[in-house]
Amino acid sequence: MLRTTSVHSVGRTAPQVTCYLAEWYRPEVTQQPLDDTVAKLDVVAAAMRVEGSLVKLLVTLAVPTDEVTYGVFAACSPDIVVQACRRAGIPLERLSSDVAARITRVARDEGRRFAPTLGKPPIPH
Repeated sequence: MLRTTSVHSVGRTAPQVTCYLAEWYRPEVTQQPLDDTVAKLDVVAAAMRVEGSLVKLLVTLAVPTDEVTYGVFAACSPDIVVQACRRAGIPLERLSSDVAARITRVARDEGRRFAPTLGKPPIPH
């Protein structure tokens, strides 16, 4: 479960990081390969971290049949998440704060059995 976490460094306290759920309800977002969307967001988040803004995309989910994409971000403020999405050219429609998430790892031997149900394979470019 992801919750608000605090990281401490020697001599000072780092800013508190919270998880946020970003939502996009536009076909132009959901029709793109998820890997492309993730790549854009990751590049911007990395640049923003270099600039001093703590933000990281943790997980993304796409539901093309519902024309919706979700992204869970860890950041110091909701404004940083909004800025990251805008800078990536993917402005969000909705942002929820203090989100909890749990992702279960699939063991390698289980992965082969469940692979067909885990989503579409990447689209070759």
